Amino acid sequence: MNIVFVVNNKNNRLGKVLPRLYDYCQQTNMGNVQFIFTERKKHAIELARQATENGCDYLVSVGGDGTLHEVINGVLQSNIPANEYPAIGLLPHGSANDFARTARISSSIEELIEMIQSNTTQKIDLGKIILQQTRETRYFINIAGVGLGPEVAQKLEQSSSVLGPGFNYFKHIIKGFHSYVKKEVSCKSSTWQWKGKLLQMAVANGRYHGNAICTAPDAKLTDGQFQVVIYGDLSIWDYLRNLRNLKKGVKINLPQVSYHVAKEVLLESNDSCGIEADGEYVGLAPAAISVMPKAICFLMSLNVP
Repeated sequence: MNIVFVVNNKNNRLGKVLPRLYDYCQQTNMGNVQFIFTERKKHAIELARQATENGCDYLVSVGGDGTLHEVINGVLQSNIPANEYPAIGLLPHGSANDFARTARISSSIEELIEMIQSNTTQKIDLGKIILQQTRETRYFINIAGVGLGPEVAQKLEQSSSVLGPGFNYFKHIIKGFHSYVKKEVSCKSSTWQWKGKLLQMAVANGRYHGNAICTAPDAKLTDGQFQVVIYGDLSIWDYLRNLRNLKKGVKINLPQVSYHVAKEVLLESNDSCGIEADGEYVGLAPAAISVMPKAICFLMSLNVP
């Protein structure tokens, strides 16, 4: 059994975790175990692609949503058939860990190793983004955001906060509300279409983003479709009034907010409208975002929807 851990140890965040992980792998005789470390942004894409092409059985992302996003893209960019992909795992030690909330994955080393030993996997969906201007393809496992979210993602990449990621994200959301000019966007699927001034759109495979905000409470990882949540011409006050409910997964009942399902969403805008995937900025509309049903095997409990 070949197991590769792709580790993002930014700012020595995993200083106490890694020694325990090393020891546990040795004690449980896991087979051929390799630890590889990211050194720069997008490095996990290269590492995951190499590990996949070298034939690993399990590829585990150790870090947050951004590291997992890069690992997923590395696997899908590899030159091997999809039925030969490794099972993907996650040890969530990032700043937000929003995908782990949907998948109900804990930071327990013991639970992760038990799932590897028992091959406890579930086939889950992924999202695919094709940017029309650059013809670049990006994949996501959790949520793709359009509008304000990508601008916040760019700001977060350039900042840090001693008060923690939750406060940092909230601070940039509030700043974004004051500086962001809503874009004129049109989007359509096979069954519905929408056009207007857009504050934010979430094309959701998972339920949480933005550090524990349950934007898409009906999203499921295995149903072969997205939940699409559109915040149109929404004010900062309406957002703040509903923030507590959003964290609880309660839908916003306002005419500017709508909820849809789709297998593919086509986005167009004459404005400079950004797109992010799993919290990582990827580019500008126009774009096509489509679901890839049961695209990978993921180490997770079988009772997660």
